[in-house]
Amino acid sequence: MNTGNSTAKEGLPARLQRVGNELLELDQAIRSGDIDVRLLHGFREAVDHVRETTWAVQQWIELQAQDKDAYSVLPRLTVERIRRASQLNNDLALDLDAAEVTIETEGIENLRHSVRGLYKRLAQLA
Repeated sequence: MNTGNSTAKEGLPARLQRVGNELLELDQAIRSGDIDVRLLHGFREAVDHVRETTWAVQQWIELQAQDKDAYSVLPRLTVERIRRASQLNNDLALDLDAAEVTIETEGIENLRHSVRGLYKRLAQLA
């Protein structure tokens, strides 16, 4: 007798679609403003990530409703994470080249540690 939860789930795909559309409209509105290209790039990357994740959640819900394998959407999310990580690494390399990141930059030690750990794991794939 959890009708409230099933009603919320039924409306979730439509809500996700609406949010995706609103983000797209917001992206278009921001592009028309006088905003630094780096901020615009970061915003667009974030919007792309949210839209891709929104798509995956919609697919998950639809596949579950059809008694199909909802886990089949996860590899696409992994591909998206790899794309995003590569883009972030490239952006950070540019920031380093431009001396916008220094040893004093907050979080730099955590970044160094996580990159080192990721590198070790990636090396095992080769």
